[in-house]
Amino acid sequence: MNQSLQADAQMSQPSPTKSSAVKAGWICLILGFLTFWIFGFGFIFFAVTFILAIVAMSTQRIGQGIALLVCSIGASLICAVLSLGLLANAFTAAVNKERAKRIEQRATPVELHHATTTQSSLEDLLGPAKGSLIVNINTASAKELESLPHIGSSRAEQIIAHRPYTSVDELSQVNGVTPRVMDQLRPLVKTDGATEKIK
Repeated sequence: MNQSLQADAQMSQPSPTKSSAVKAGWICLILGFLTFWIFGFGFIFFAVTFILAIVAMSTQRIGQGIALLVCSIGASLICAVLSLGLLANAFTAAVNKERAKRIEQRATPVELHHATTTQSSLEDLLGPAKGSLIVNINTASAKELESLPHIGSSRAEQIIAHRPYTSVDELSQVNGVTPRVMDQLRPLVKTDGATEKIK
């Protein structure tokens, strides 16, 4: 009689495999959270947790099985919502980046025109930059002559007063045009043709 009662008590006790299903379920749930960020790999662990929860409920661990089942479903839903949020943010960022690129492409010609206009208006106001022109000394304006190195307003007037020039070397007749200055002027002056910008 005692032996049969002990045999019944041993049969009613949960076997090690029953508790191992619950433990494995909780481990899979944690692994699911940890690996979810790697291309949604965690959903595989959530599915395994769901199966282990059913196994636990079928082996007399109903309370723990239900808790595991609810946690696996809840974790799957939370991670699905987070995935959708991340995808929406990535899509929005990509759209904003493309929109900014298009705005920049549209703005570039306007900015170039503005920069060119500003440069032209500065040249009108201040005259061309030093060394920016190849000047015809017979036809150039005073401002164009002033773009030459070592030529100020008074020297530009003297150059105009000594016109016409048959050769560039005649500039040495102008007061203050020394041989050193002449060497610097020679590549930037001519006696025929139009004044032109150095490219």
